[in-house]
Amino acid sequence: MKNVKQIVTLTTFLFLILSTVSSLAQVPSGKRLGGHVPTMGVSRAAHLGRLDSSKQMSLTIALNLRNQSELTSLIKSLHDPKDPLYGQFLTPQQFALRFGPAPEDIQAIKNYLTVNNLNVIGNTTNTIKVSGAVRDVEKVFNLEMHQYQTQDNRVVFAPNLDPQINDEYAAKISGILGLNSFTNLRAHRVRKNSNHASGGIGTGPGGGMAPADIQKAYNFSGGSANGAGQILALMELDGYTPSDISGYTQQFGLSSVPTLQNILVDSYNGAAGDGADEVTLDIELMMAVAPGASKILVYEGPNSDTGPVDVYTKIADDNLAKQVSTSWGSPESQNTSAYLNSENSVFQQMAAQGQSMYAAAGDAGAYDDGSTLSVDDPGSQPYVVSSGGTTLSLNSDGSYKSESSWGISGSDQQGGGGGISSTWPIPTWQANIATAANKGSGTMRMVPDISLDANPETGYAIFVGGTWNIYGGTSCAAPLWAAFTAIANQQRLANNLPVLGYPNLAIYQLGMSSLYSQLFHDINDSSTNLFYPAVTGYDLSTGFGSFNAQALLSSLAGSGSQALVPPADITVVPHNQIATISWPAASGALSYIVSRSLSNAGPFTQVSGDVIGNSYTNVGLQNGTIYFYEVESQNINSHSLASVPVSVTPTLMAPQAPGNISISVGGQ
Repeated sequence: MKNVKQIVTLTTFLFLILSTVSSLAQVPSGKRLGGHVPTMGVSRAAHLGRLDSSKQMSLTIALNLRNQSELTSLIKSLHDPKDPLYGQFLTPQQFALRFGPAPEDIQAIKNYLTVNNLNVIGNTTNTIKVSGAVRDVEKVFNLEMHQYQTQDNRVVFAPNLDPQINDEYAAKISGILGLNSFTNLRAHRVRKNSNHASGGIGTGPGGGMAPADIQKAYNFSGGSANGAGQILALMELDGYTPSDISGYTQQFGLSSVPTLQNILVDSYNGAAGDGADEVTLDIELMMAVAPGASKILVYEGPNSDTGPVDVYTKIADDNLAKQVSTSWGSPESQNTSAYLNSENSVFQQMAAQGQSMYAAAGDAGAYDDGSTLSVDDPGSQPYVVSSGGTTLSLNSDGSYKSESSWGISGSDQQGGGGGISSTWPIPTWQANIATAANKGSGTMRMVPDISLDANPETGYAIFVGGTWNIYGGTSCAAPLWAAFTAIANQQRLANNLPVLGYPNLAIYQLGMSSLYSQLFHDINDSSTNLFYPAVTGYDLSTGFGSFNAQALLSSLAGSGSQALVPPADITVVPHNQIATISWPAASGALSYIVSRSLSNAGPFTQVSGDVIGNSYTNVGLQNGTIYFYEVESQNINSHSLASVPVSVTPTLMAPQAPGNISISVGGQ
């Protein structure tokens, strides 16, 4: 009897296990995850039939972040000098604990994929890497994989439907990358046509700009900072030849340069291919501006649906470099929403960790997709600094003369990317921008944010493939801005300030301040990037323009011991339910904080946290009530104590009797 009972118990146990596995492995009947089929690409391609069922696929399962509203608020606090959390950037471990998927959710999804015959390779903060045969991918996600021939004769694949997955898991997943191979990212570099008779504007080989030319043109001269102690990173989708880098440094006498370290992602082989010139110029231009940096980490991955996000994720999870650049992108509209959302999660992680992310804005002007007004991803992402392009002119001594928008029409259409996103809502830091170039915007993200020289006719000397060439493209602007940030961070740390972190919060505060014309070269000559004109202040052709390096570095790095003082001699004028508060400018202040109380002793409640100018009108008050106001000065690095409170009592003013009345009487 005992043996019979044991057999029955074991049989029951095995039945329960098999039932559980069977239920996990059933074809899903839940939600389809939207935004995975590249509909624009499929509609323009020739169908070639089903994909080979035995073909192996590699997928990245991107998971949703938790506590999104808390994360948005935290990123703002981390960059606000008046907030107690200022500069206390998270580690990857802290980010994962607070905002990454819950460990039990990650494990549950991994178990689900495993019992459905997909091989789980590993996971990061918010992704799971898997591989498997097409037949298993089709079964677990309830779709079919098909092949197509594109108009440029590439054979690619894509699903016939968006992936379907059990509701329990669908709520945790933001996207499944690797289901299509339509979009290949472009390297945003343009080589100068060797047939052009005119030379460049620099002193390097062929007239290209040398490191000394860049530093003089953009006013690095006179500063001792060179990025010492800083680590930079590049997101690349190709390899490079080390001897090209050596040739560049030897030509220009750069005896002390950053150590190069290659980090290969997704088993990429790192060999130099068709895009090696992009990787090479990124490295060389970083060295040109920040030769004292300790390292340049060259992250290399495949140019696939999964490659870029996997590389960005590796950069974020390593958290070694505080200044990052990418020169690879594609039209925003040609990416699936699954891909865009997956990128966005990684860029938020970078912002929370104090990493500055720059991206080339594109080289097709306002027509990133070649035919319609459109912008480039990832430059249009809200947590990325979009780097546009200009045409630079120098004085005879090599100093800065002027810049115009980069825009060349015709068969070889070129120009600095810029325009209005069709995907991302306008960020808070752009909401108050007023410009004639907005063309009716005001609800969606605008790019670029800033610019630098990108016209190949006024471009940079680059040593690649054993020869000298002149290159332009917004891919030159992005690594130069990242290298500039390395210098800013070197100086910030020396002044006991945290690293800059997400740059746009500081860039827009400075760009909208009274110091703008001193810190940036405002390009306002009505030149265009093939559509949007360069106007005074921010515009959709050049953003805020290029940097005046020494002046902008001074504002960004400041002095950790320099204390701001509150404005003095504050005056308040009462009106009907209104009070107007005015003050003289305080030294070093970019904007002001106005707070109000019903008592001289407080507590005071902030009514405006970012007043540009020297006055503020507070409306909606109650007549006859005494209000007390105090004002604080602030800039991107610090804020002052509060001013001495001043009081005011709004009053309904009695109308004055009209004077000089005259009456005339006329007869019949």
